[in-house]
Amino acid sequence: MLLEREGLTWPNHEVSRLITVGRNGGQRLHVQELGEGPQTLLLIHGTGASTHSWRDVAPYLAKHYRVVMADLPGHAFSEKARGDGLSLKGMALALEALLDALKLDPVALIGHSAGAAIACRMALDGLHTPQVIIGLNAA
Repeated sequence: MLLEREGLTWPNHEVSRLITVGRNGGQRLHVQELGEGPQTLLLIHGTGASTHSWRDVAPYLAKHYRVVMADLPGHAFSEKARGDGLSLKGMALALEALLDALKLDPVALIGHSAGAAIACRMALDGLHTPQVIIGLNAA
């Protein structure tokens, strides 16, 4: 398995796991969870990136929050998306399925680049209603 072979040097690898989400056999997503704070943050990377994008900030945030990061469908250790799974809506649905599987209700969706657009899509489609959405872009 790729995660077991390549993931040993991945940042925060000790909290990595694969979770099957969705219907009809589902889709396996790579997820990392850090911290045990009373509130949860979902960090969403941009196109062509991975949980690796959050390697430095996630441990800091985990001092105060439960931090959840996933590789989007077709990225890093997550399975390739089927059908329209690579669309903003498809990625938003995959992340909402992940939140359902983990029984989590993040207070904030924090997205980098396309991750911010996915966070907005989640809110606009009524998939998730966070207290705040934060969009970041590289300078």
